[in-house]
Amino acid sequence: MDIKRTEEIRLLRKTVLTITCIVLALFPAYAQDNRKNEIGLLLGGTFTPALDVAGSGANRLEIGSGITFQLTYARQLTTARSMALYFEVPALAIPLQNITSSNGTVPRNYDSFFVTPGLRVKLAPSQRVSPWLSAGGGYALFEGSEGLRNGLENPVRFTNTGALQFGGGVDIRTPLKVVTPIGLRAEVRDFYNRHTAIYHACAR
Repeated sequence: MDIKRTEEIRLLRKTVLTITCIVLALFPAYAQDNRKNEIGLLLGGTFTPALDVAGSGANRLEIGSGITFQLTYARQLTTARSMALYFEVPALAIPLQNITSSNGTVPRNYDSFFVTPGLRVKLAPSQRVSPWLSAGGGYALFEGSEGLRNGLENPVRFTNTGALQFGGGVDIRTPLKVVTPIGLRAEVRDFYNRHTAIYHACAR
């Protein structure tokens, strides 16, 4: 239990540090023209479908849900009365998801990180409530636990792969303002790669 707790704290610190660095890097550009730039900090949950492992000892992997941290930077490309187009870069980190399986050669858990630039189309951008759709693709990193479920050392801890994402949500304007206007967002995104599909929902 102590080892698991230490690993959770380590992964959480790494995630917070990464997000903090990105925020500090993007804030100057955001402050110069906050009408065309957006920074979103979101907290939510991630759900991953079970996986069927092929081979002679075929079995099923049950992957637990995880707390998700997301930072999104978006730049408005063009706008009209009924629609606005943005280039966005969502960066999403999931510190820990447990794996349950009878297969002893899989990790006990893993954390993941996604960066998937894309385009976002926002409807009714000048209204108080604005729905939107997003799609893009980019990079995914998976870090498995140091040990496998059978107690042996994990020989392949890091996996890099491409990833696709699409999703949608709604932005809500509020009267709040701290240096810049503050709004609310609820969204759902799907992330696909050659290993698994991740369903992510969050709000800010």
